[in-house]
Amino acid sequence: MQNSDASAQIVSLIVLGTILFLFLGSFIFVFVFIFKQKQRSNIQEKATLQAQFSQEILKSQIEVQNSTLQQISQELHDNIGQLLSVAKINLNILEDTDQQEDNREYIKQTNEIIGQSIQDLRSLTKSLDGDFVQQFGLQESITHELQRIRKTRKFETEVIQQGEAYALGFEKEIILFRIFQEFLNNSLKHSEAKNIKVKFTYAPEHFKLCIADDGKGFDYEKVITNKMFDSGAGLRNISRRCELIGGNCKLESVPEKGTQLDIQLPTIIDTAI
Repeated sequence: MQNSDASAQIVSLIVLGTILFLFLGSFIFVFVFIFKQKQRSNIQEKATLQAQFSQEILKSQIEVQNSTLQQISQELHDNIGQLLSVAKINLNILEDTDQQEDNREYIKQTNEIIGQSIQDLRSLTKSLDGDFVQQFGLQESITHELQRIRKTRKFETEVIQQGEAYALGFEKEIILFRIFQEFLNNSLKHSEAKNIKVKFTYAPEHFKLCIADDGKGFDYEKVITNKMFDSGAGLRNISRRCELIGGNCKLESVPEKGTQLDIQLPTIIDTAI
């Protein structure tokens, strides 16, 4: 009888110990699970805050850039533009006075050069001023910029439209326009291209912007690893700007075959910045 009671006590202790062990194991598992969840949540929250901070920094940079370019545009228009206009008026007056034929021809040529300079200056100030994009839209602004480049007679340009055009909103369009200017600036300075082509694709679910030149190209991996103040910074800035408006970009460059930038932006999502 005593042996039976002892056996029962041992079994009870074993069962109780097993229950306690399982309870302790479950408690440890739940504790670790909750800890991991909080850790993942904290990491995700930190990443979200970092992304928001980066977006705010980039947004501020773009706003400062637009404001600065707008101010430069206004200064060029008000100061240089007015000086050129006064010079043109004086030449017009001089042209109407009695002059020797040779002098008259030089005055006429100079008058025409100043007139062309005034037109070029107006085109330049429009491309610097973000209000031009807001007023006329992305496609017309890019087309206007390409026309200005084509007037130099050093480049041939082409604009292709696929689908029915629609507005993307000023915030997105001004960023896309600045990306285009970055690409164009690199093409003009470094690529030795002869042809620049821009294609707009308007689809119900997305918008695509393709910019390409037929220049000498470059080693993308080498350039992108350059220091922040080297040429790679511009390429990284293009990618960051695309992310800011909810888009993605793909840049391909083949030495001696040219460079192409493809940007795709969803139109069904209203990405606020």
